[in-house]
Amino acid sequence: MNIDTAYFEIDGLKIEWGTTLGSARTMVEDIKQFVPVGGWPNVRCKCKGVFGLEANECEMRAPFEDRPILQVTYELAPIKAGFLEKRHSPYLKQLEKVLGKASKTESLYREQPLQKEYASGTVVYSAKWLFDDVRISLSVYGGIRNEESGPCAAGLFIDYINEIKISEPYRQSTAVFESELSNFIKADISLKKYKLKTKQRPFRIIDYALENPFRIDQDNEWRACQMALYKRELYQTPAMIQYKLEDDEIGYFAVPELNSIGICNKWDMVFLRPDQENEIVFWDILPARGSGANELNVKELKIHDERLSSAISRLVSQIEKDLRQPVEQREAYDD
Repeated sequence: MNIDTAYFEIDGLKIEWGTTLGSARTMVEDIKQFVPVGGWPNVRCKCKGVFGLEANECEMRAPFEDRPILQVTYELAPIKAGFLEKRHSPYLKQLEKVLGKASKTESLYREQPLQKEYASGTVVYSAKWLFDDVRISLSVYGGIRNEESGPCAAGLFIDYINEIKISEPYRQSTAVFESELSNFIKADISLKKYKLKTKQRPFRIIDYALENPFRIDQDNEWRACQMALYKRELYQTPAMIQYKLEDDEIGYFAVPELNSIGICNKWDMVFLRPDQENEIVFWDILPARGSGANELNVKELKIHDERLSSAISRLVSQIEKDLRQPVEQREAYDD
């Protein structure tokens, strides 16, 4: 292995893992930029190459502008395969010179090739390398993709996978708030409960490429670190309230000291303030392919139930009464 996992590079510019997207944006402002794509906030810029392979662009992604970059993607230029070689062969050969033997490979070539116009939308070969806190993945396309930066035939992805380590400063900040909050939560707190017909789930993001991805369900601190990385206003439900709630219940309580109302499931919690705008949307998901449902998005807390949920209706009415603000109503189809 000939790489340092403390940073990634863009044509010799070393950017340490833990750098926020906003800071990195400033670092590459003199490099030619491309239009950002959907999903997480991202920065796309020109890049000549990576690990000895010619590239057309580099894309950096983070959950928010002020959160650390967690994924870097390089779009690789086409390489003509040699005699009896497949499309992936020259890419894999070069990467194994630099990174060593891949820990996992998967051939996805089809016996009957796709029509030429669809081939570029497929991945025909993938490979992975794992180094400490970093995972490197190669995806070779079934055809040439004509991107804004030029023709691309493969993608190289570098993911920072140690969420506990990289979230440390953000987790410290939320932990301080959660500790202060516990001072206001008493055993006799007035807690309204709304009984749903559907069990709720704690927020967590599953990385299926990990050796034991579902370990997070038993690791509350790891889950809290994810919340600090991927959410801005979602907190852990205090233990004093948590033990009073079932998996299918929503709690509603006042915190006068913070001029706030707390809404939570058994694991996760948000706060609403009557003196500010609160992003709350009620979704009536109409039957189509499925039977429909109701969903109430209270800031970053998602509440799910069967359609025509009386519990969610009552909760919406209580929120509107206490905040003196209407809850936005939307419709969609269960397709």
